[in-house]
Amino acid sequence: MLRVFVPSWGKFSPQRPKSQRFTKKKCRSKLIKVDVQLNHIVKTYNKGQVKAVNDVSFGVEKGELFGLIGPDGAGKTSIFRILTTVLLPDSGTASVNGLDIIKDYKEIRKCVGYMPGKFSLYQDLTVKENLTFFATVFNTTIEENYDLIKEIYDQIKPFNNRPAGKLSGGMKQKLALCCALIHKPKVLLLDEPTTGVDVVSRKEFWEMLKRLKAQNISILVSHPTWMRHRCVIALR
Repeated sequence: MLRVFVPSWGKFSPQRPKSQRFTKKKCRSKLIKVDVQLNHIVKTYNKGQVKAVNDVSFGVEKGELFGLIGPDGAGKTSIFRILTTVLLPDSGTASVNGLDIIKDYKEIRKCVGYMPGKFSLYQDLTVKENLTFFATVFNTTIEENYDLIKEIYDQIKPFNNRPAGKLSGGMKQKLALCCALIHKPKVLLLDEPTTGVDVVSRKEFWEMLKRLKAQNISILVSHPTWMRHRCVIALR
């Protein structure tokens, strides 16, 4: 089931019954493992003049697919950058896989897969070269974790020798997802992964996320407000 949080509203959407929604009390329960936890996170820019993230708290349970929905400027990307330890919050605390984003940032980078909203792979490298590069960064190989990416990689494998910059939008997203999964992360962070791709590719991408969730990977995915209902429908 998809669970949705809207930063600009500061409350959960009604996609899950109220009795099942995340609470701090449930977070402390020994029966529930929370893989991503934010507590009163605040982030400002321009010396405090622009408040991008305003007292945001939520938790993503182990093996859960969690949606972060909001318009441009709601702070979604700032939250992702905080969780990937490339940006420090002004106040509040956060953890990923039980690791503190400040004290344990090196360990977090090893267990998190991140796919930014803008295609950020090396466009002059081929599909195979990009995958090999990211596998090497994480001290692994394509073959070692091939089972995890096989279903996605098989769709782009015929274009192994094509520069990433010359792929279609849907193929770029599949390559980026493969690179984010190549080191077998425990937590997957996807920042607006289907924005700008065609309807067919978007549907295929959501189907892939369902299968990844079934492998007990915790997934936090953001989307603009206008795609909220499409996301919910795609995961039913």
